Amino acid sequence: MCPEHAMRENGSPLVAEELETLLARVRRLLAEVFDRLEIVADDVVRRRRAALADHGSFRVSDLAGIKPTLIEQAGAQQAADGFGFLAAAGVLPDRDRHIEWWQRGSTGFVRLRLNLDPASVDVYEYFEMEWFAAGRDHARRAVHGPYVDYFGADRYIFTFALPVVDENFLGVAGADLQMHGFEPRLLAALGETTHDAVLVGPERRVIAANTSRWLVGSRLPSVPRAGVDEFVGVGEVGLDSDWVLVLAARG
Repeated sequence: MCPEHAMRENGSPLVAEELETLLARVRRLLAEVFDRLEIVADDVVRRRRAALADHGSFRVSDLAGIKPTLIEQAGAQQAADGFGFLAAAGVLPDRDRHIEWWQRGSTGFVRLRLNLDPASVDVYEYFEMEWFAAGRDHARRAVHGPYVDYFGADRYIFTFALPVVDENFLGVAGADLQMHGFEPRLLAALGETTHDAVLVGPERRVIAANTSRWLVGSRLPSVPRAGVDEFVGVGEVGLDSDWVLVLAARG
């Protein structure tokens, strides 16, 4: 968006400048997570190529070698509950569905084990998850949540997902971030502004706000637009997050 267009859409030059400053901060937080997922994706691709060259197939035992990378990236990412890789159908000849995921526990990281039997009533059908489908069907990253993850962390989390591709779609590298750890960083990103600021996700749900004017999880009554109602500036966060940042005059 050029500066002239930003000023027309978002009011005064001050509004446009503050909006871009806050957007840059939020984008850095998301990019930090996706950069770590890129490291996981690169490790998956490297190990698959090595396995194919060595013994002609990429199996569960080969994929298990990414454990140190997952633990390292999860440990280095503030608020991370866990990091992992979810394989696409047909990628691993010895298992059609497979998750290699390590989750933060009370004494370190532990392997997350879920029921992946499609014939079971409580199967964890990750093929149908929105964030998995975004990578498989649209080659997009995804940020999902916050939501309560009853299958995995059983906590209020965000899920970040990055498609892993090596000629073909191999699966998704993912990270779960705990809301109570990630929200303070979002709030810090929305600070030092002369406006009230609110991050809004899909379905107009509030993700974070620097004021009690909007409650996390509540829904805005309509799609926010600059110059409509109390809003003076609106900008897209991007990075396939489907988030928007909205400014309003201090209430």
